[in-house]
Amino acid sequence: MKMIADEIKRTRKQFFNDHAEKWLDMWYKDPTTGRYDKHAKDFDRLFSLLSLKPGDHVLDVGCGTGVLVPFILERITPNGILYELDFAEKMIETNRRLHPQENIHFIISDAENAPLEEASCDLVICFSCFPHLQDKEKAMGVISRILKPIGTFVISHFASSEELKKHHESCHAVMHDHLPDQMAIRALFQKVNLKIEMFLDEPGFYYLSARK
Repeated sequence: MKMIADEIKRTRKQFFNDHAEKWLDMWYKDPTTGRYDKHAKDFDRLFSLLSLKPGDHVLDVGCGTGVLVPFILERITPNGILYELDFAEKMIETNRRLHPQENIHFIISDAENAPLEEASCDLVICFSCFPHLQDKEKAMGVISRILKPIGTFVISHFASSEELKKHHESCHAVMHDHLPDQMAIRALFQKVNLKIEMFLDEPGFYYLSARK
């Protein structure tokens, strides 16, 4: 079983490394305008739900090439700290090239081994990445440790769990990567002592927020 899990992880990582250079073009560029505003309304909705403020420390798990970076930096200002974490080194290389701001720290790691100090972050966000975490329970334990006592953990996608499942099943590299059903994800959060405050799973938008 471990050999199978390791092979799935290698295939998944290779997929993200292979597509890093074109990731923003693939998913966030509007082909009719040429601008990276395909999901502008979705990002507005997402960030209206996040209570970010100047000086906050934020961990962006599975950050990819950094689509969230401008939105987060605008809200935490130069006084805040943003940790961009991804297990695919090519994603981090592209992200670093696109975002030279001094208050960003780039980390090549999977979430299960995120090397951040205990109670160091006001917000941990998994945007468009939670299904790809190899060991979700272990990752959640690490995230819970990293959160400050009143910190917030968020999972978000611009698709429902069912839409996401169908989308991933069309790609061999991520065909096994799904969001747990509502009962399973609530049980998972309970195990790591995080209390779910908001849960939305609707066409075009998935959002879950929790606190310690």
